[in-house]
Amino acid sequence: MPNEPAELIEPTLADLDGLLALSAAAHWNQARDDWVWMLANGRARALREHNTLVASALVLPWPAIAAQSSQPARPPAASLAWVSMVLVLPQHRGKGHATRLLEESLAWLREPGQRHLLAVLDATPAGRPVYLKLGFADQWSFTRWEHRTHRRMPADEPSSNSRTRLHSAADQAPALRELDQMAFGADRSKLLDDLMRRASSLSLIARSGGLDDGFILGRHGRVATQLGPLVARDCATAIELAEKALSRVGSAVFIDVPDAQREFADWLASKGFVQQRPFMRMALAPPSHHAQIRTPITLFAVAGPELG
Repeated sequence: MPNEPAELIEPTLADLDGLLALSAAAHWNQARDDWVWMLANGRARALREHNTLVASALVLPWPAIAAQSSQPARPPAASLAWVSMVLVLPQHRGKGHATRLLEESLAWLREPGQRHLLAVLDATPAGRPVYLKLGFADQWSFTRWEHRTHRRMPADEPSSNSRTRLHSAADQAPALRELDQMAFGADRSKLLDDLMRRASSLSLIARSGGLDDGFILGRHGRVATQLGPLVARDCATAIELAEKALSRVGSAVFIDVPDAQREFADWLASKGFVQQRPFMRMALAPPSHHAQIRTPITLFAVAGPELG
C-alpha cells in the first residue's frame, strides 16, 4: 500500500549499514564504532520502509552523579536524557518521520520510570524551529570548527616555569570522570571509558601541583577526527591540551566549541580552523528545574551534538 505508514522498529547491530547510511546522507561524522556504542547504551528507534531504514532517533539516558552519602535508597535522582541522531533520508523528508520519532521518544520520557530525566539536545539551525514547537528552550550556543587539511604538527614544548604536565588520561581515569561530571552535570563514565579505549593517544589529562586541571578526549569519525570533550580550568590549559592532541592527528579535525569561549576560538582560527555550522543546546524544561544544566565555564569543547 503506497500510503501505509513506515514500520517503527528498534534497530540492532544488524541494521548498522542502514544507520550509517542515514549519517552519511546527512553529512554527519558518525563512524561504525559510534553507532555500535549508541545502540548498546541508548534507546534507539527507527522507521523502515520496504526493507530500508528511512529515519532514526536516539535517547541516551545519562545517569545522575552518585551521591556521596550513606542515605538509604531513594527514587532516581534528576538527570539528563540526550536526544540525538534525529535523521531522515533526503528522499523521505517532509513526511513527518522526524516528528513521529521525536514524539515517540518524548512519550517514553514522560512514562513514570523516566520522569526524572530532563530531555536535552543540540539543535542545528534547521532543527531548532521543530524543537521550539515541542517545548524545548534555548540554553547556550556552540560552533563546530573544522580544519579539513590538518596535518600532524609538533606541539610547543611547555615553558621551563610551567607547572602543568600532561599525562595519559587512562592513568587518571577517576579524576577525568570527576572533571567531566562537574562540567557536564551527569555521569558519562561509560562513554569516557569507551573514548579512552578507542583513541588512547588523544586521551590526555593536565596536572599541576598535584591538582587535576583539565582533560581532552577524541575519536575517529567517518570524515574527520572529533576532539572533545575538552574541560579545563582556563584557556591556557585548554590550548595546551588541544595542541598536544592535534600533534597526534594527521587528518581532518572537528571541534565543537561553546561560543562563550572566544579566546579559545580565536586560537583555533589562528591555527587555520574555520567555522562550519552553529548549534544550540536546548532543554525541555526550565533550567531552574534541574541543576544539571551547566553553563560552559570550564567546558571548551563538547563531545559532539550526538553525545553532549
